[in-house]
Amino acid sequence: MRTLVKYLVFLILPITLVIVWLSGAFHPKISAKETVPETKTITGLEIGRVEVLDRTYISLTGTIVAEERVELSTRRTGYVVYIGAKEGDRVKENQVLLRIDPVDVKARVEEAENRVRQAEEAYEAASARYRVAEKTYLRFKKLLKEGAVTRQEFDEVEARFLEAKANLESARIRVEIARKRLSSAKSEVKYAEIRAPFDGYVVERRVDRGDLAVPGEALMVVERSSYRVRVDVPEEFTGRIRLGDHIKVKVDVLGKVFSAEVIEIEPYVDPETRTFRVEARIKGKGVRSGMFARVFIPKEERIVVVPESALYRRWDFVGVWVVEEDGTLRLRFVRTGRRFEGWVEILSGLKGDERIVVRGVERACEGCRVGG
Repeated sequence: MRTLVKYLVFLILPITLVIVWLSGAFHPKISAKETVPETKTITGLEIGRVEVLDRTYISLTGTIVAEERVELSTRRTGYVVYIGAKEGDRVKENQVLLRIDPVDVKARVEEAENRVRQAEEAYEAASARYRVAEKTYLRFKKLLKEGAVTRQEFDEVEARFLEAKANLESARIRVEIARKRLSSAKSEVKYAEIRAPFDGYVVERRVDRGDLAVPGEALMVVERSSYRVRVDVPEEFTGRIRLGDHIKVKVDVLGKVFSAEVIEIEPYVDPETRTFRVEARIKGKGVRSGMFARVFIPKEERIVVVPESALYRRWDFVGVWVVEEDGTLRLRFVRTGRRFEGWVEILSGLKGDERIVVRGVERACEGCRVGG
């Protein structure tokens, strides 16, 4: 009997008390009711509205080209002995850019000068003989009238006079021919100097001092300091772009935006690319041919846009924090499209009349309220 009592007191009773305690019998009761979460208020957010545009700009790739570009070469073979400008230098019209050593032309000039001297000396001698023959002829002509000389004697004098006259004319022609040959030889010398055809810039130099220059080979490239932007425009814009229109051009390397006037439009569409070429004159400091440019063509269309700073990215999703009428924040996932210099097109997810968070999106949270 004592054993049973001990068993009940020291084993069964403690176990029972522990079970009752764990069941909460000794704790105060809490009445069941709905738990109301605490609403968080976010301050410092910049609120704006979704924008709806009636006109947009499509961005096209363009290239800056010179309005006039000349590749300079020589008509004579010779070694380059002088270089008067380097790449990037601004040059003036008629400025000497290169000089070639025309050894063969110099020899021709010296030979032509000698022939001119010889021809002039021969002409002087023929002129002296002609003057003597002319005086004799006039004297004998008078004597013939007076009967002082015979007809045969006069005829011999007249023949010598006519011969002297013919020799003088022949000598004059030889002098003229020799002078023309000298002028031709000297004109070849001027081709040894290559001059700038207009005011502009040296964009390329293909020879160094001591190089051999040959006819027809480009030695230097000069461009006039006026430029165009050349761009291929989709055929849907046919008839919408006209001569005299101004388009916006951005040159990325300069970080500048210029206004360019349309001066040339190709009248046909390329059947392979479905584009037509447009050229617009661009004026701006630092512009050079070959530069990459972005050309913006206006397009009439209605699109919904938001600032890029309003986009909230979560993993592979993009959303915008919409501010409801009561100031509550709701994350709305959107599908984006084109980008327009700080703005992003929204293809779906927004209608265009919503209030949104445009700055501070990283501090926004679902269900939070916008504070002051």
